Amino acid sequence: MCSPRKRDDAILARALEAYQAGHYADALIGAEYVCRRYPLKSIPAILRAHILQTAKPELASRAWQAAWQADAENPMLQDQLLQHWLRDGAQAEAASLGPAFLPARCMANQHAGLLPLLRDAGVTLTGACWKQDEAIEGMVFSFTGAAQVQLLLSDETRQWQYTVPANGQRFRLPCPYPQGVWSLALAQDGAAPQLLPGSPLAFYPLPALVAPAEHGAPQGKRPAVSIVIPVYRDIALVQACIGSVLASLPRNRTPAKIVVVDDASPEPALSAWLDTLAAGRKITLLRNPRNLGFIEAVNRGLRQHPQHDVLLLNADTLVHGDWIDRLGKSLYSAPDIASVSPWSNNGEITSFPTIAQAAPAPDAAQLARIDQAAAALRAQGQTDDVELPSCCGFAMLIRRRVLDQVGMLDGAGMVRGYNEEVDWCMRARAAGWRHLAAVGVFIGHAGTVSFGAEKTLRVAQNRTVINTRYPGYQKEYARFKREDPLRSARQALSALLAPARNAGMSALEVLAEDGPVTSALVSATARIAVWNHRTDSRYAGKILQLARAIASQPQLRLRMLVIGDVSEMLWHTGVVDGVSAVRPDAKVLLDDRQLLELTGNAVVLSEEPGNTPATAPMVMLSDEFDATTWLADWVTSNPTGLAA
Repeated sequence: MCSPRKRDDAILARALEAYQAGHYADALIGAEYVCRRYPLKSIPAILRAHILQTAKPELASRAWQAAWQADAENPMLQDQLLQHWLRDGAQAEAASLGPAFLPARCMANQHAGLLPLLRDAGVTLTGACWKQDEAIEGMVFSFTGAAQVQLLLSDETRQWQYTVPANGQRFRLPCPYPQGVWSLALAQDGAAPQLLPGSPLAFYPLPALVAPAEHGAPQGKRPAVSIVIPVYRDIALVQACIGSVLASLPRNRTPAKIVVVDDASPEPALSAWLDTLAAGRKITLLRNPRNLGFIEAVNRGLRQHPQHDVLLLNADTLVHGDWIDRLGKSLYSAPDIASVSPWSNNGEITSFPTIAQAAPAPDAAQLARIDQAAAALRAQGQTDDVELPSCCGFAMLIRRRVLDQVGMLDGAGMVRGYNEEVDWCMRARAAGWRHLAAVGVFIGHAGTVSFGAEKTLRVAQNRTVINTRYPGYQKEYARFKREDPLRSARQALSALLAPARNAGMSALEVLAEDGPVTSALVSATARIAVWNHRTDSRYAGKILQLARAIASQPQLRLRMLVIGDVSEMLWHTGVVDGVSAVRPDAKVLLDDRQLLELTGNAVVLSEEPGNTPATAPMVMLSDEFDATTWLADWVTSNPTGLAA
């Protein structure tokens, strides 16, 4: 093997051969290697799912979900995921996610295989809608035999009613007026209308890029701030969020108004609580009669106070102290700053303690400690704000002048939610503006409340739009994650919080959720594992010596599994299989411990006492370790299965 790409292709081909031969441990190692190298490629994930479905059926559902996450718009993977959920008794999950697949598949006439799965999940009425020229097209499917249904078409204030067939026949509706935003819902006797998948549909023109303008110093006082909070469900989270904002207002000098957009919440208690706040003049409440989706709910809030800067805030966040003032200080630290986002436990590239890795949300006391520490470091000049490729929309303060110049969020080209702020940020950058991480602020964020598993599909759909409009963005984002310009600020915050963490800040430590994986899979060879290998380790030469010693004895059916770094010299021995190590807090299908267990290693070599899983006998590397002598002794003591 020579180039890494050719090696990857060869490893995947060998994994397929091993799977077909029934050597599932060998196949899994190869598939896992390529999955970790290319997490957004579906082919290795599909092979891994087939391996685990055959050899470890209890992991099949999770494996197919991981494969689907790599290619969420793939109809075959969608069906496989739903089939395994139904097999495992997860009808509610299948009934919740499955209809979201209908719009794209109905448009492409690829929905026939999906319908029986929806019926088996207990869905009785569903369908899809989409834009076709200047009209609305769609299909409705009744699994109870109804011939027709009533369809409700709504904008922000009005409603129209139509009768459409319920047998899957396509319908076409003219829009009541041009360039509108339309919500479509199925009327149901004795129940609330059910949003039709694909809704809402926005018919206004796609936003255009604008030329850069001069960024003069702001004149006079800074604008007041509208805190726009779109709301749908989860009353406890919404109450905690709005409660924390209300409690913080006296701590801030910036004039601020809370604008809550109730996007047709299905929770009467939540809507009633919001009515009480509005009656007490604590919030401005806007209510959509039918669900218009996250993007259009935000856009309605953006229009409410056209002279204000806007602070977008998800309803599953917690804020603390003078957070508005501190965000504003970052926003107006230079005349060309369009938007700023804070630290968060779940904030993509502004995540803490690990970049692009979500951690559990802190409680109020933990939030106060973290936010105060971040503010102190920034005030003392020990950390500086950092330019970002784009901000994260869960908490994002936006300069009104930029909104006026580049427009609002794009609900016409983006699907419901996720990455719409990336599109807006890229439009602002094209107009000469920049975006910053405000490292003096920390906001707690629960994350993935409104969409659940549907988030994966929405992210995939909108990523396609982003890649088409801004071909270099994903590489820039990946480079930011790799180089991590926020590393020094993150380390400073971690160091300041270390005493408090020892006193109980465990909320920012992601704990493994999965228990041990028992029993190893079938393998064609015995295997020696190397745990967390590093090419710069003082023992790297001994590992290479061991690999060469094994390679010199082809009569042994023996290979090495190296978890961590694999040098070219190790690869060239021909007896090494390798996988990159994953972080202990990473949310992956198989972590390193589980991979060791499943692949049945006879012994594990490590240089890290106390940090190695007890999946097999352990040998600690040391300066006295002689690879050739150790291998000879080990083969003599473990002759079974080693002879060719």
